[in-house]
Amino acid sequence: MMKKLIALTLSAALLLGSAAALTPEEAFPDKNAYPGYGDVQAGDWFASAAQVCYEVGLMTGTNAGFSPDKILTVGEVAAIAARMNEAITGEAIPAPIPNPYIPWYQHYVDYLTKRGVNVSDPEKNATRQEFMSMLSAVTPEDMLSPINAVTALPDTADAAVLAFYNAGILTGVDRWGTFAGDKTLTRAETAAMAARIARPALRQSFVPADYAPFAAAGLKPADVLFTNGVTAQQYLPVVMERIGELEAACAAEGVEFNWFHTYGEQTFLDYVKKSALSSLGVTRAMGTQLYQNFDVQVFYSRLIDLQAPAIL
Repeated sequence: MMKKLIALTLSAALLLGSAAALTPEEAFPDKNAYPGYGDVQAGDWFASAAQVCYEVGLMTGTNAGFSPDKILTVGEVAAIAARMNEAITGEAIPAPIPNPYIPWYQHYVDYLTKRGVNVSDPEKNATRQEFMSMLSAVTPEDMLSPINAVTALPDTADAAVLAFYNAGILTGVDRWGTFAGDKTLTRAETAAMAARIARPALRQSFVPADYAPFAAAGLKPADVLFTNGVTAQQYLPVVMERIGELEAACAAEGVEFNWFHTYGEQTFLDYVKKSALSSLGVTRAMGTQLYQNFDVQVFYSRLIDLQAPAIL
């Protein structure tokens, strides 16, 4: 009896082993010889992604080459997502029906729809959020091993999006990691996402820059604060630098920071405001409405709250 139990246990273990998840390399083997594109140079940031997507059969070129700056439609990204699902699951995409009245992308859309993936308005330009929703639906969790520790983004708290950041597949559109879900997608950007799923070696280690100053100010980095084009990205670091100088002076004297202490003949508040303007070559009169609404004291208080360590 014991021998039979051992045999059954071994048999079950073998079955479980045979059902083990595929690695990305196993799911996406090379099957096409990369011919190169006239509009993709070796030093281009997307060159490796374009090559991988061609070799594994996720993307091919256009009549003009790879066309890295071309914006993709929902139907086009649905085709890529469907090909990815086919590679990962082995569930074949049905051949298209030879009917001139049926759009070329319809069999891809139908394939995804039958698997619970929403594909709406295939003719319109796709957004990053729409493609990410498709990728989340077709990419198994075990292909998203984390290499980063991103816990927050400037514009989304979506756990599925964060999983792709932590897997090194997304890094956002700026150094703060902004997802920009409503932004359209170029072929280069799409290839980068798809290739990083297929080839983990292409994934990116990423630590977002501190977004707390912008959250505290209620501003975005690109917000224009002065009529000469100076932005929040330029202005806030200068304000923080001036405050830092005063904090250091207070620490050296063993006193608490107070906006109404004096620095020279000015209060701390006036010093921060005036010296920040002077260092950027702007005046208060040049300030936009966003600048007029900016309150240095409120900003400083909120920044302290945001940067304070959590109390457990």
